[in-house]
Amino acid sequence: MKYHELLELYKKKELSEEQREMVEQDIERYEAISEYLFEKEEENILQDSGEIQYESGMQLTKKEKNAADDFTKRVNRAIRRAFLKMGAAVCAVTLVVVLLILFVLPNIVSNFYYDPGRIVSENNYGGTTNQMSLDLAVYTELALPGTYRDDVQVEDRGYGNYDITIYQSVSRSGEFHHVAGRVEKNTLRLYDPNLFNISASNVFGWFQMNMDYDGTLTQLAENSQGDLFYTPESNEQSAEYLNLLDDNKYYLAYVTLDKILSYDDFISFTENYSEQTADIWCVPRTAEDSHMPVGRPANLGFYIQRGQSSMLEWDREKYPDLILWSFDDLSEWDEAEEKIKDETFAAEHFAVMLDYMSEQDEFLGMMGERAGEKYAEAADYIRENGLQVYGFACVADKETLLEMNGEEAVFGIRTEDVD
Repeated sequence: MKYHELLELYKKKELSEEQREMVEQDIERYEAISEYLFEKEEENILQDSGEIQYESGMQLTKKEKNAADDFTKRVNRAIRRAFLKMGAAVCAVTLVVVLLILFVLPNIVSNFYYDPGRIVSENNYGGTTNQMSLDLAVYTELALPGTYRDDVQVEDRGYGNYDITIYQSVSRSGEFHHVAGRVEKNTLRLYDPNLFNISASNVFGWFQMNMDYDGTLTQLAENSQGDLFYTPESNEQSAEYLNLLDDNKYYLAYVTLDKILSYDDFISFTENYSEQTADIWCVPRTAEDSHMPVGRPANLGFYIQRGQSSMLEWDREKYPDLILWSFDDLSEWDEAEEKIKDETFAAEHFAVMLDYMSEQDEFLGMMGERAGEKYAEAADYIRENGLQVYGFACVADKETLLEMNGEEAVFGIRTEDVD
């Protein structure tokens, strides 16, 4: 009788007492063998399974040895299957973990940080607008005259890290200044850190002067009513400075008005120079008391004249007329230039930009700005008080700036190289 047949009879309890005891002894020995085999490599087990000595020191008969070998092979096969199953399970788990690390985890981590490449909208031609392009378009119009940027290409590196390239669409100097950099977990690193340098707070003469004064800045300075942290200190000094400029270059000019003008008066003044200037940027008062209380973003403004349009799209229902110079049909350009001359429209357009920026805390943090609530307060002030204009910026040549400086409405002009 073969040993496995003997086992079948043992299972059915059809063995004699003597046979049953023998089988149970064998089972006990085989369990010890299987434990031993488990601790050895399968190859060694197969090699060493020919001669097996037992605790009693007795050598098995040939028949018993064949049965033992058969049982040993069964144990080996069972062990092999167990190891194969375990190996397959470990490989599967490892593969899943690797795939999670490679493809899922980077996106999960990125969700906790500013994503410059997030698509916010799509235009009628299938083009898309990403988050940083829209944020920069609004921010550079509000705070950086002459440095307008609305085109950012983004490559996602995962884990909140992105490679970016910021393109300049239009140049007044004839040279394009494209800048590459990285966004690393809400930190902006540009290879030209000077790209978004905001002009000094006192680039306009009304800095920390009493804007409630009904007279002129000249009278305030002559009467020493306030500290004039501004050069040139007079229209005459401004003329001396402007005469040193290059006749063949264009400049970004910051024009300080001698008197706070209503928006209508400001539009009337700038229309006299509409053919000689470009990119006119209006700077209205945005706070009570003085122009820049502690923490107040200084010198915020908007364009009343632009030399370029964009193809940006956004939530137009939530932010109507956020980007005035973005349209599909260039025939809308003249309409936009007419709409911006209306104070009610212009004030709301400016306030909507301030509203939008007030909600972009992550972006503002990257730009070194404080919380967006200051922009929200500026929006509230504009809606309550309208547009009271104390200065503007524009691109013009030396001749035009000298002519403008001679106007009674102008206190002084400062310039810097145009982008």
